[in-house]
Amino acid sequence: MRIAVVEDNEEHRTTLMNHLNSFAKEFGIAITVDSYESGFSFLDHFHSNYDIIYLDVQMPHMDGMETAHEIRSRDTLVYIVFVTNYVQWAIYGYAVNASDFLLKPLTYFNFQEHFKKINNKIAQRGSNFISIKTPSGIRKLNVNEILYIESEGHYLSFHLLEETFSILETMREMEETLVPYNFFRCNNSYIVNLKYVQGVEKNIVSVGSSELQISRPRRKEFLEALTNYISENRN
Repeated sequence: MRIAVVEDNEEHRTTLMNHLNSFAKEFGIAITVDSYESGFSFLDHFHSNYDIIYLDVQMPHMDGMETAHEIRSRDTLVYIVFVTNYVQWAIYGYAVNASDFLLKPLTYFNFQEHFKKINNKIAQRGSNFISIKTPSGIRKLNVNEILYIESEGHYLSFHLLEETFSILETMREMEETLVPYNFFRCNNSYIVNLKYVQGVEKNIVSVGSSELQISRPRRKEFLEALTNYISENRN
């Protein structure tokens, strides 16, 4: 688990990092903790590569809320936890989908109760997420948002519910990654999320609003995989 602590006060920063390390040692969790003294320095190093970000609300130049808005423009999934002296800041957290608020001074007991909950959330969510390498860094991707993946030369285009983007990756490696999540390759160019199959007509499979070709050599196995998925998930 990768964690960032963004706090301008050295004493508070050290306290939080000590609590993190104590919890990890007590419960046998492997963590990496990076610390930053300002929102600016953190954003300079941020490439969607953290699971949790702890943000001090009141920091000079760029406060925690401003930093959180910039984080959300780059990563919609990372857990953001605000650390503050004032409980009234909690209401503003809805705008950036904050996961929790911690009040200073932070005791280990309160931190422990908080981290048990967020650790469980990450464990539950992690079962449906994969990590992929993009030009801007590592991106955590919910497999339930993928309609299909298309091979275009040396690149793979991810067709999601809300966007499309491309990465440099091989079709074979991505197929191996996605097989456990009910994806199936219908021809050399497409890996399909069986969850979004609307129908099959001859050698065409409808996925969302797209119609994709099913190759003759893969047709039988594809239809078998689709039939098994339907029988297991739509009864």
